[in-house]
Amino acid sequence: MIRSLFSALGIFIRLLLAIVLIARLVLVAFVAYRGSQPMQIADANGMTYWQFMRERIGAIRNLPAKCQQMHFTGYLIAVPVYPVLYTYVGMFPDSFLARHTQPHPAIPKDVRLADAPATWWSLVEIVSWDAWVTPHVPQIMPECNLKPPETTTTK
Repeated sequence: MIRSLFSALGIFIRLLLAIVLIARLVLVAFVAYRGSQPMQIADANGMTYWQFMRERIGAIRNLPAKCQQMHFTGYLIAVPVYPVLYTYVGMFPDSFLARHTQPHPAIPKDVRLADAPATWWSLVEIVSWDAWVTPHVPQIMPECNLKPPETTTTK
């Protein structure tokens, strides 16, 4: 009896791990595919997300070390958190989390479950652009300001 219980538990754990692995592979494939498409931001002028990332990282490497740390830390905090948060708030506008989230123009309205992946990706682009293109405090540390990206699509 106990042996069959452990056997069933083992099968359940293996099934759960397989589902998690498949979900991760689907996410990686989705990000790889969408990152190769032109960004939906008007100022990007046809630049793909991967071109944008390559160009921004190159621009950040030309800044002083304290500025590099600031830009990379801000990006690593903003990009994993805000697209998921804003997509959730768009899907569930009456939730506790939505009531306690600061209003932002990037928060979408009336997101359906079927639209969630596309909404999430557009928010990844918006938050990335906002983190690495929009000057936030240009007067305080002018040496840390990034120049606008070169938006040629032939790189």
